[in-house]
Amino acid sequence: MTQLLTTGHANGWTGYIVAHLAAHPYATIIVVMTLAMMLRSAGVRLEPPRPIAKRFLTGREQAMLVALERALPHCRIHAQVAMGALLQAPGSPLRRRRLSDRNAFSQKIVDFVAQDRSTGAIIALIEVDDWSHVLERDLARDAMTGRAGYRTIRIPAQARPTFGDVRAAVAPLFPSPAPVGGGLPR
Repeated sequence: MTQLLTTGHANGWTGYIVAHLAAHPYATIIVVMTLAMMLRSAGVRLEPPRPIAKRFLTGREQAMLVALERALPHCRIHAQVAMGALLQAPGSPLRRRRLSDRNAFSQKIVDFVAQDRSTGAIIALIEVDDWSHVLERDLARDAMTGRAGYRTIRIPAQARPTFGDVRAAVAPLFPSPAPVGGGLPR
């Protein structure tokens, strides 16, 4: 085949078949369809494989979820949220939106989203770092979500999924205490 590509001809029966099929596109279609029917009759499936279920959360993520729900009782905690549910590509009068604009974030997943129970507002995006996280990519991702107005809290890889460690990591999300004396200046 390499010889066919470089010199225009090849030795042997494979070279003959390749040259013949290249010269006769209808014959190529017939050969491909025949092969497909033969494979199907032999029980070979040509469709994409059927998906199988996978574990929704790792053991560490499950423990983090329990600790987050306990540490942030004023929040509803959502796990494994697609960024496409949180972000949209901006519009511009100078150019049309492109699929590539959305593709920059649509397939990415946020570990946890903290949502205020009373208002529905997103309080923070919470990422549980592990061995797979790369600092440069994390910073770029945090900058992207930050430009959209989201705050990201990162729980470092060395933090254990205990209430104390998680509470310390998400301390900036605690509601501020009400001012003493009603909060009105005198």
